[in-house]
Amino acid sequence: MSFARSKGLGTRLVIAPTLLALIAFLWWADQRWGEGRFSAAVLALLSLVGIQEYVHMMRSGGFPIGRRYLLGAALVLHLGAFFFHSWESLDTELYLPILATVVLVFTMALRSLTRTRMEEGLEEMGSTLLGFVWLAWPMFFAQGLAMRNLGALLFVVVISKFGDIGAYLFGITFGNRKLIPHVSPGKSVEGAVGGLITSCVLGVFLWSPLVGQVHVPLLGILGLSLLINLTTQIGDLVESLVKRRCRVKDSSTMLPEHGGVLDLIDSLLFSIPAFFFVFVRLT
Repeated sequence: MSFARSKGLGTRLVIAPTLLALIAFLWWADQRWGEGRFSAAVLALLSLVGIQEYVHMMRSGGFPIGRRYLLGAALVLHLGAFFFHSWESLDTELYLPILATVVLVFTMALRSLTRTRMEEGLEEMGSTLLGFVWLAWPMFFAQGLAMRNLGALLFVVVISKFGDIGAYLFGITFGNRKLIPHVSPGKSVEGAVGGLITSCVLGVFLWSPLVGQVHVPLLGILGLSLLINLTTQIGDLVESLVKRRCRVKDSSTMLPEHGGVLDLIDSLLFSIPAFFFVFVRLT
């Protein structure tokens, strides 16, 4: 293993457990006092920072984007998550992201009709809506999961993040065949399989202590772990695609060896919604 890879691995093995320790502290505080609202507040903050990084990336790639409109719509969405009495029935909660998206589309459409924005109006509308649906929606559902069943949220985050670590370790140890080199040259087939195995093994052991009140058979737990890992890997690859198109290496330099907040949460952007809607059906 090269020195650079060894140093990168060491940094990851420090930062990842530190982040997980912070998540565990939030979980403990929410269990005692917050009923999921502390975690939901942190998720909202991560979303807004990630959106700001997304805006910077898109502008670096030459894409017009409505920064104020995107951040404003996201702020309304994430604040709105706290005004629902319960996330159990999952009825009116879904109106907010749909309504916010319709209003954002209408606002950006009107903006694109003005003479000064006409030539780039559709591109601005597309990049703004992509950021809202891709980033704000999943983190809104993550907030809902935190207030519905905090253990289930922790399950998704741990399975997703340790799947990432497993993929990284398997990749640097056994990786030979590139997975999708034109999108992410560093990812290998062996790493992807290793991450999948890691998530499934952890899922079996963590379901009972974290989500034990919801009875799911072993095959169901394996299926959920598989779903989380596959959507995690796709989320990571999609962000790599956006970064490659925008010609940036990381969304920012906030976290050593991890990049920015968007690099940190990219693996949750598909796994959270996928798990959320399956979990709603289970409960």
